[in-house]
Amino acid sequence: MKKFLIQTIDNRVEHDFSFHLIKAIEYNSWFYNEKVYEYVLSEQVGVYKDFIPVGSLEFVFQYIEQHHHRDKKSIRPINIPHELCIDEFLNRNVYVANKNNISLSGEKFIKSNSEYKSFTDVVTDVNVIPDGEYLVSDVIDIESEWRAFICQKELVGLKHYAGDFKLFPNTSLIEKMIHSYTKSPNSYTLDVGINKDGCFVIEVHPFVSCGLYGFADYKRLPLMFTQGYNYMLRN
Repeated sequence: MKKFLIQTIDNRVEHDFSFHLIKAIEYNSWFYNEKVYEYVLSEQVGVYKDFIPVGSLEFVFQYIEQHHHRDKKSIRPINIPHELCIDEFLNRNVYVANKNNISLSGEKFIKSNSEYKSFTDVVTDVNVIPDGEYLVSDVIDIESEWRAFICQKELVGLKHYAGDFKLFPNTSLIEKMIHSYTKSPNSYTLDVGINKDGCFVIEVHPFVSCGLYGFADYKRLPLMFTQGYNYMLRN
């Protein structure tokens, strides 16, 4: 039986995804008329071995470091996978390079491509960037932002989280992105933006510490958290 370690802060569940995971665990017990998953609430990761940690990225990394003896710096973010780095999906210039190979002529969005919760900023001077590998992107207007939820190569949800909610993304293009992303996690989120030039990928995350923005597929959520965490452990 899968067991989840759900983070609390000052004895309170803080994250929307943790709240919905608890409800999903209760739902599965009701639906199958038996206990399918277990969970423990805790502010600490220490004594809970063989659990799936659910909470902030820092909480998850602390669990991995303590119970799997792996440094968080060895866990790389996905950002934009190379399968999606084509003009049809980007609608802007994007490339990955080490600091020494980045040339700036105007503003660029710069984000670490090798470490979570690291350097992210809009910059005009390469000298302010620490050494490392980065995703470099044109700075563009984004009128609306949506999060797609993918489980087992299937689009299972789509939620608005910023900008004009009346601008709906091109779901056919999102499905094409999902089909093209052949080496994806089994469960992940795909953030897309919309502007006058159309719909485009913003970034991808394994299903770990992801805001749900109202997504509440209670039958799938425990599986998605499990698959997202397993991907992070393996990669």
